[in-house]
Amino acid sequence: MADAINAAGLALIKQFEGCKLTAYKDSVGVWTIGYGHTGKVDGKSVCKGMTITQSKANSLLESDVAKFWGYANNTSYVPLAKSMNENQRSALTSFAFNCGQSNLKTLCKDRTIAEIGEALLLYNKAGGMVLSGLTARRRAERKLYLTEVTHDMDTLRNGDKGQQVTVLQILLNSALGCGLETDGKFGNLTKAAVEQYQAAEGLTVDGICGPLTWDAILGE
Repeated sequence: MADAINAAGLALIKQFEGCKLTAYKDSVGVWTIGYGHTGKVDGKSVCKGMTITQSKANSLLESDVAKFWGYANNTSYVPLAKSMNENQRSALTSFAFNCGQSNLKTLCKDRTIAEIGEALLLYNKAGGMVLSGLTARRRAERKLYLTEVTHDMDTLRNGDKGQQVTVLQILLNSALGCGLETDGKFGNLTKAAVEQYQAAEGLTVDGICGPLTWDAILGE
């Protein structure tokens, strides 16, 4: 079993949480900072006026992700964790990061692996109201949850389709903030995003996601 969230799962968290270095209230009024951090910062509760550095935000994200990865791999919360692949457990880590370990436990209780994937879509409300941002996040988490794991990534180009394209789109959204639809279809917008990423990384700009581009983006 993998011992840490994978690149696609971490990209999902970063994409949907965003990073704010000044404290703000989330959709249900909880003071938050960095990448969705609601715990203490150097022993102090997050409060109005608090600011942090990007380095501190990165450090908080690392520790928060590790905590929720632990819940996603704990059979007390996810009874079928040992039968899940890294994409499934990474998607559940993103879910727990957003919804908490209690909701993770409820989500996974008495459900099969397939049923958990479908039930993810039910958790799109805050304060009893459906929120478009939560709906989009749950759909993206379900996409990752259903994506077959492969460590030998294919070269992808315009016109390709499939689960690896979905993973690429998730990673590009995190790296560039480009808002691609994670539909598993490599079209002109995905090609343009690959070209933008290649230019930023000093790679050959050809709009094709080959080994060098995969190595760069998976290492983000």
